[in-house]
Amino acid sequence: MPAEREDFPVARVAALARLRLSPDETALYREQLAQILAFVGQVTAADFGAPPAGVGASQVPAPERPDAVCPSLSPDSALANAPDASGLPRLVRVPKVLG
Repeated sequence: MPAEREDFPVARVAALARLRLSPDETALYREQLAQILAFVGQVTAADFGAPPAGVGASQVPAPERPDAVCPSLSPDSALANAPDASGLPRLVRVPKVLG
């Protein structure tokens, strides 16, 4: 059982993360890691089998809408409120976000 292990490399992981842990913190994190791994062991051991009959969205047909061709916006009306849309090929200039 993972909760019974005492050899978790907490100090090594802390050193790799450049963390300074006191002996009390190391013991605390070792215990917490043991609890997490024990819970993961319980989840992996659980039987999730097939869902019961009658459960699932695939049995309810999704309504379909008719496919209709509609006119779209012209490029000029689509770019009417753009901050700096001029010239061809109709590009929009925006302020630089990342430096």
